[in-house]
Amino acid sequence: MRAHETALEFRGLDMNASNEDTIDKPKLRILAVSQLWQGANDYAFVRAFRRAGHSVQVVPDRDYLPKWSGLGLKVLKRAMTDIMAREYNAMLLERARHFRPDLFFAFKGPHVFPETVQAIRSGGAVAIQFYPDTGFKSHSRHLARAAVKYDWFFSTKPAHTQHFKDEFAYSNVSFLPHAFDPEVHRPTELSDRDSEDYSCDIGFAGNPSAKKYKTVAAVVEALPDAKIKIWGGKRWGSSSGTAAPKFQGSTVLGVEYAKAIAASKINLGLLYEGDPDGAPDVVTARTFEIPAAGGFMLHERTDEAMDYFEDGKECVFFDDVNDLVDKIRYYLTNETERLKIAAAGRERCLRSGYSVDDRVRSVLKKYYEIK
Repeated sequence: MRAHETALEFRGLDMNASNEDTIDKPKLRILAVSQLWQGANDYAFVRAFRRAGHSVQVVPDRDYLPKWSGLGLKVLKRAMTDIMAREYNAMLLERARHFRPDLFFAFKGPHVFPETVQAIRSGGAVAIQFYPDTGFKSHSRHLARAAVKYDWFFSTKPAHTQHFKDEFAYSNVSFLPHAFDPEVHRPTELSDRDSEDYSCDIGFAGNPSAKKYKTVAAVVEALPDAKIKIWGGKRWGSSSGTAAPKFQGSTVLGVEYAKAIAASKINLGLLYEGDPDGAPDVVTARTFEIPAAGGFMLHERTDEAMDYFEDGKECVFFDDVNDLVDKIRYYLTNETERLKIAAAGRERCLRSGYSVDDRVRSVLKKYYEIK
């Protein structure tokens, strides 16, 4: 069975949740592992749960394990990580005792101990995880051990379904793709300052990786006159390669990200090649966020991505760097066609249920099945 056929199988299982599946069900108390900044994919789930009428309390791990960037602070954090993680798990357990959640929902949850998941479940909660990354070991030594303690594990990577069966004899796992946040990823009116900061021929927002850097560098070299802007992690600018000068110095978050999409004539949908212990991305959050924000998307061709958008009508797929460059040249000079495709891509996102609210309905449907 091909990977995209597996994806379709699991999508049929987990993505058919409708309003009717959950609308007459009791509203839940949900204890969530999530960040709290607008534009964070995990916080989008929190807000979607709340829009559906549920009570959500969040215990963000960054309150206990801050994301320090300075060298000295990184060394200090490494030395104190175990202590801080224990404090974080103690707070999760304390909050669970007082709140008595129906659902414990962890978006990734890299610092949640297996024992913590078990303890919260023993208090009567259903525990569900949504996992957005490709591998586990590079993110936390707790992740893989804790994952199999949840009642259900949703992964954005179809390959994880077989991985957990083979590695841990754990079968409560299914594919559920990324989503767009309707509060954030929508067409945005640009001010003069927005246009000055974000307007470009080709834009990409995301973390760097070896493959993505190589792709962008090839585009820069092939199209020296194109205005290219890159937003993301600082490693984009740390290389001496041709892509580094296109780095804008920071990432773009929340509504600013939507503005960057709107101001880019062409938005690249580049996929991560995967962590050392993980399979490569076949779709990513950008797959849905770019068209939902009204942007024209030029996306790496995968069978899975093509399940969601029609090539040449709702987005455009490319096969390799040469194909990418050719299509950039074509669509930069065909604005009417480009704008028509962008509009159709957004309409497809709305029509086919690619929002985080739709994903939340799938999570809630699974909760009621388990409960």
